[in-house]
Amino acid sequence: LDRERAEVHRLVVEAWDGGSPRRRGRLRVSVRVLDENDNAPVFSRGEYRARLREDAPPGTAVCRLRATDPDLGANGEVRYVINRRQSDSDGYFAVEERSGVLRLLRPLDREARAVHRLVVEARDGGAQPEGGLSAQAFVRIEIEDINDNQPIFEQDIYVTSISSHTQPGTEIINVVATDRDSGMYEVISYRISSGDPHGKFSIDPQFGIIRTKKQLDHETQSEYTLDIAAEDCGSPPLTSLLILTDRRLDSLAVKVVILDINDNSPNFMSSSLSYVMENVEVGFLVHHIIAKDPDEGRNGQVMYHILSGNENKAFALDKITGLLTTAQLLDREIQERYSLTVVALDDGSPALSATQVLTIIVLDVNDETPIFMKQLYETAVRENQDPGEFVVKVEAVDRDAG
Repeated sequence: LDRERAEVHRLVVEAWDGGSPRRRGRLRVSVRVLDENDNAPVFSRGEYRARLREDAPPGTAVCRLRATDPDLGANGEVRYVINRRQSDSDGYFAVEERSGVLRLLRPLDREARAVHRLVVEARDGGAQPEGGLSAQAFVRIEIEDINDNQPIFEQDIYVTSISSHTQPGTEIINVVATDRDSGMYEVISYRISSGDPHGKFSIDPQFGIIRTKKQLDHETQSEYTLDIAAEDCGSPPLTSLLILTDRRLDSLAVKVVILDINDNSPNFMSSSLSYVMENVEVGFLVHHIIAKDPDEGRNGQVMYHILSGNENKAFALDKITGLLTTAQLLDREIQERYSLTVVALDDGSPALSATQVLTIIVLDVNDETPIFMKQLYETAVRENQDPGEFVVKVEAVDRDAG
């Protein structure tokens, strides 16, 4: 028998005897079939599919599962439960036992899991077999992304160095950021947010490639710290537990060091005129020659040499310090002026230089005695010559000045 096909069977029972004429009797019999728990619940479909926003709050209804059992009474009462051994061990979802409504229990993170697959059981209330009969259905829940992740750079800081002769348009570094969101939310644009007030650099907004835009000069600025912003293309969510701004962004610093090249010649800072007394001793400091080179390192190291004008090697020049001292005793009466051509040469490759004509005036001291023009003067004088009359002129010279 199958109660689910025919719950009641109606029979007509006829009895007759063996006489003549034969006598007959009829009886109507109704047979009611009692139910047994011989049917398991049946889901309306084998797999349910649903989509749920990542920012859906706990308690949100995902979908409703429906299973039927043609048995009667407790044998046909269906209850729903998630099979935790086979699915959703973390307890993100729960199903209402009676209604079959599947609800969210915990906040979601699409970046941690984009699809949830559940196994839901429908079990009847029959006593036999023990625990009743059951059926399973599968639920696939796809999580819709929201813009809840900001771009993250692969490094916190990038450091690079380039020559100050680097031509505009040269690629110097490529910064990369990623966004765990999907779709338009993972599309990133780059920009220089600060650190480049004079527009020396540019960045490709799509690929994050930083290039030089103008000529660089180490002496003007030896390094730049560029703040780079990576911004995604998200928009505000329609409903969310987390209120987001229009866009999420991250930033980092790019340090660009401009390497020095020998592009500056030395420049004389000291005076081109000096004075010295003629009676100074050998080794006396006459002048301190100073030349500056704004380059760094060996490119900015200056050495000094006398090219010409140092007659009789009267002066000595320290090539490192630029100190000019007397190398011979001076005599203003022999030479009262020197014009030294001095060169300042840096240590770059190729070396750059500058020249200066240094004029040295030898000042006089009273170191000469007068000298008569003749050793003997002879003349004749009349005995009656009046006082005050001219007799003879004697002359003497003194080589000192003044």
